[in-house]
Amino acid sequence: MLTTIAIQIPDGSAIFVLLTFILLMFILKKLAWGPITKIMDARANQINDDLDSAAKSKNEAKKLQTVADTNLKESQSQATALMENARKSSEEQSKKNVDLAQAHADSINRQAQIDARQIKDDALDSAKDEIADLSVSIASRIIGKEITASKHKALIDDFISELEKQQENSSVKEKS
Repeated sequence: MLTTIAIQIPDGSAIFVLLTFILLMFILKKLAWGPITKIMDARANQINDDLDSAAKSKNEAKKLQTVADTNLKESQSQATALMENARKSSEEQSKKNVDLAQAHADSINRQAQIDARQIKDDALDSAKDEIADLSVSIASRIIGKEITASKHKALIDDFISELEKQQENSSVKEKS
């Protein structure tokens, strides 16, 4: 088909068509192809810049996520440490309170034992005095003459002391 067209065009016209075609191509290159290529290159550059920006944003997001994860782990470990310290502190305070209460109870118990011994000793002394007075009174009536109270009281005190020693020995044996 092409050969038939070229045959029909006279020789001068073929050169004119060829020059017109080359001129048209040159004009298209300058007016259309150049700006389209520039637009396409600019668009390609824009897409590459956007991809680079997206990659940078993704890397920054990963870094921020890593920092956030690290901060979260640190916060959790700090919270765990605070909870553990609070638990230990409460246990220590509780133990101190129990020890203080036990010491107070022991102190009250010791004081009660001291008071009980004092009351017992006072009662024994009082009983000794009454028994001595009663014994002197009874003995003086029986004998008919009066024995000195100090000698009689000394005899009774010795007798009561011996009784107390026997009583203490028996209580020690019972505890064993």
